[in-house]
Amino acid sequence: MQQAFQQFVTQKKLCAPDDRILLAVSGGLDSVALLFLFKQAGFRIAVAHCNFKLRGQASDTDEVFVRQLAEQWGLPFFSKTFDTRSYVLQHKLSIQEAARNLRYHWFEELAEQEGFDKIALGHHRDDQLETFFINLLRGSGVAGLKGMPLQRGKIIRPLLFAGREEIEAFARENQLAFREDSSNATDDYLRNRIRHHLVPMLEEIKPGSATAD
Repeated sequence: MQQAFQQFVTQKKLCAPDDRILLAVSGGLDSVALLFLFKQAGFRIAVAHCNFKLRGQASDTDEVFVRQLAEQWGLPFFSKTFDTRSYVLQHKLSIQEAARNLRYHWFEELAEQEGFDKIALGHHRDDQLETFFINLLRGSGVAGLKGMPLQRGKIIRPLLFAGREEIEAFARENQLAFREDSSNATDDYLRNRIRHHLVPMLEEIKPGSATAD
């Protein structure tokens, strides 16, 4: 997977060897795997972590985990704590929309202040499929049905070439520690319902249809 990652980054011209790259790291499987891939490839990287204060002590434990990981690997670390629920009430948004707005604004601001050339996010191929169905169910136009862009401005998504199972195998192979977000196991969010119910149904109807590029 390391070789595939480096080929993908090069072929898609996502970043140059001398770029300074800010990695969004939640502490979960995908972002930790992305961090390891970038580190192994020798890029100049730093870690950014958002604490949305949505899961009590677990949110703070995530931040401690990511901070310690950055220290262990000798990487610059940035974090910010948000009052997400107040932002939700103030702007009348869903929790997920609020968190997305807050993190993207902070990433862009941090990149500008600290001189980062790129902001790398850990979205992978399965996330892309789920995003397609989210946009479809919400009545998005043609632009929305294209899913998440590989690159937009400074933001890049270097894991879109890989699926969840590939990333899990890579993490096991390299004994990567990561944090499990308990909310991922619930059906509280539309994305989770699509992941837990719609995608498996598509696989049952036509095997391979939910994992194709």
